[in-house]
Amino acid sequence: MRQARPHCELTVYLGRAVNKVCGDQLPADVLAKLSIQVKKITWLRPCRNRSRLRNLVSLIRSVLNAPNYRRWIRELNDYDAVFFAWPYGIDCPACTSPVAFIPHDFNYTHFMGTFVESLESSELLRLQHQRWVQQAYPIVSTQFIADELKRTFPSHKYSPKVIPLSHLGSLDSFSLHEAREIVRSLGITGDYILSLNNVSAHKNLGQLLAGFHYVSKLHPDLKLVLAGFGTEGIQGFANSPFYIDCSRGEGNVTSLGLRQDREVSALIVCAKMVVNASLYEAGNGSGLDAWAVGTPVAMSAIPAFLENLKSLDVRAETFNPRCCYELRDAMLRIIEQPETASINSAYSKVSMGRYRWKDVATKYFQCFDELASRSMDSRIISNA
Repeated sequence: MRQARPHCELTVYLGRAVNKVCGDQLPADVLAKLSIQVKKITWLRPCRNRSRLRNLVSLIRSVLNAPNYRRWIRELNDYDAVFFAWPYGIDCPACTSPVAFIPHDFNYTHFMGTFVESLESSELLRLQHQRWVQQAYPIVSTQFIADELKRTFPSHKYSPKVIPLSHLGSLDSFSLHEAREIVRSLGITGDYILSLNNVSAHKNLGQLLAGFHYVSKLHPDLKLVLAGFGTEGIQGFANSPFYIDCSRGEGNVTSLGLRQDREVSALIVCAKMVVNASLYEAGNGSGLDAWAVGTPVAMSAIPAFLENLKSLDVRAETFNPRCCYELRDAMLRIIEQPETASINSAYSKVSMGRYRWKDVATKYFQCFDELASRSMDSRIISNA
């Protein structure tokens, strides 16, 4: 955003919890270097509570924090536009400035063999989203999620704006040699397939393991590396299409858990391919990063992923994520047809080079300008 509009006044509100998940550089310090004002966000009462005691504590904190909350609302009223990147767990603020938000996805409205969220949690999410779509302007990364919003909330107030994302990781900050050193420091050696997903049901790791089992029978030296929240402890041998045989410290399947961004970027750069077998996504984060550096991609033929192929003009091997044999064949095409895989990945890298975060920010600013203009027109009419 700073590159797209150097003289725009930007303010970022940060909560204390943000610092807990950061590395050496705190977000406030990084943003300050970009001439972005940083303020401490007031405590917001969460929408979801897991017990009566927590609900009581939240209520008490809300009462004590009421003056700070009202002051925060007055501050928001002074901005041309207010943007919430991922407002899960909080209500839309009742400010007079136009509010935009990213709803991310609506996977809780589907059943995928097991529930992604509990029934109670799903209902709370639905109620929360209902409030946001009646008060704020939704921005989504794919037309698929825009259609999902319209399906889930037919009475939404504003039509969602679709702005595709660029690559997510910091991919230009180190050389191939440095990337290999980082991967080696993680204990990964030799050729490997990389999957970056958590262990939620819709990530479809079971079919991925089955597909890799068949690949490993033809390429026994190849490894499958998993990284993402909750994957800690997935370690062993893919001796069966039904499960892996768990084994500590050895096997052709290994997991790294949740890793820092720099480590994830290095893993993508050095991977034989990046595979994403998800059943439902708002976009393809690992695919975006892989395309950006020229790493081959194998991915599910789900709407959001297929949309990336057209909107970003990139290439990938696709498969039915419910079929481990199609998954196997997609990975084998990349492994056994390296020239074609290289051509496709090089083509994708060039395409991603034409769509950077400055382009994304420009589109966001266009959206914010439109919201601010609408708000100004409505204020003039109301004062007439």
